[in-house]
Amino acid sequence: MKLLHVSDWHLGRATYGEPRAQDHDAVLAEIVAIAAEQRPDVIVHTGDLFDVVRPAYTDMARGVTALQELGAVAPVVVLCGNHDSPALFDLLAQLVGPESPIRFLSRARTPQAGGILHLPAADGSEVRLAGLPFVHANRMLDGFEDATTWHGLYTDRVHVVEQALARGLLEGYDASRDVAIFAAHLHVGGAILSGSERRVHVGDTYASHLEHIPAVSYAAFGHIHKPQPLPGSVLNGTYAGSPLQLDFGELGEEKRVVLVEARPGRSAPPISIPLRGGRPLWRFDGTLDELAVRASRAGRCLALVTIHTATTTPGLHVMVQDRLPDAVLLQVTEIPADRKLPAIAGADTGDGPEPAIDELFRLYLAEVGTRGVAADRVMATFSTLLDAVESEQLVRFPEEDELPAPVTPSNGGPAGGEAGTAQPLLAASLALAPRMITCRQCGSSFEAPVRRGRPPTLCDRCR
Repeated sequence: MKLLHVSDWHLGRATYGEPRAQDHDAVLAEIVAIAAEQRPDVIVHTGDLFDVVRPAYTDMARGVTALQELGAVAPVVVLCGNHDSPALFDLLAQLVGPESPIRFLSRARTPQAGGILHLPAADGSEVRLAGLPFVHANRMLDGFEDATTWHGLYTDRVHVVEQALARGLLEGYDASRDVAIFAAHLHVGGAILSGSERRVHVGDTYASHLEHIPAVSYAAFGHIHKPQPLPGSVLNGTYAGSPLQLDFGELGEEKRVVLVEARPGRSAPPISIPLRGGRPLWRFDGTLDELAVRASRAGRCLALVTIHTATTTPGLHVMVQDRLPDAVLLQVTEIPADRKLPAIAGADTGDGPEPAIDELFRLYLAEVGTRGVAADRVMATFSTLLDAVESEQLVRFPEEDELPAPVTPSNGGPAGGEAGTAQPLLAASLALAPRMITCRQCGSSFEAPVRRGRPPTLCDRCR
């Protein structure tokens, strides 16, 4: 008996805003071709057919068309994943009808309610398949529990389902004829994550135990995007993984489908068939010269590029695109060296006196940097302003002379001065006209110049 295991298509996914439709078209055509060549008896899709619970019509059409093409080869069983909608799966099952070769499993069912599927194989054996779609922690499992178990641990609740399905697989099981398969969309504790999975559904709360899985010839799992065998050596099974590099957490992963040739009553070692369809992801971090050397390796890809430059370089995106003509640039990030100040050796203020404000600002520029202006220029401007405030002197920058003069109003001209004369902006903002303040200790009034920061609260005598 041959079984083809696919998983986690995530139709409708976009990577950094770039739709993956053309990549899905390429890899789905490759999967259909593999199925036509291998002629499996059963095809199992272990969840996350779509990327969102309300997929676009085009993505639904793409998914249904691919499943129909696979269904022309062999019966197809599709589990509902955490990204899928059980209601949509119920609707799709109703639309294709009970005689369709495509079976949509929307939720966990008891063996008596259809949780165990019986599928004949060409060699005369029978596939007994127990399917466990994704189980949400906040939803009741109809037929498996009551109000007393709703608040139990997720692992324990899933274990109840696994035990019931194991009993269903064994009921009437003939070791000389039947091949037992367990298919699930679950996170098994110890599995290696790609980083592109939905984090809330792969944490410790959603981790199930390997020893709870029924003993079968093969366990087909979905949910984790990195292709890998199930952790440990207790059970023969794999995560087929996603067919594309969906995000940069999957960078460098070799994608695949899994073919299993099983015999009744025996464990079936999986065979990986690599997938080459779709554009790979590519990441670069270096200078433009280094990019020119490595550009030939990129080819037709989706690229995330970080370029280190001496200073801000106009037209950098175009320069990168010229070096990567076949790539789609998802993002080009420039890191100019002059946007940060050199780090100060031994700049540890933990035990010494509190640093002055200019020292703090210098540390900030050394650690965080600026966005569009050289850091040394920002530091020089800050120091000039700080000195002007402390010395109570006006400050004027050469850039102010380049500002246009204010337009003269038609009713006379600017109040308090000659038409066409511009008041320096920073001089106006740093006007030093005194103001009256009441001392909070003795209650007397005193004059204080207007400065940045909090005004004084004590008179000279009380200070």
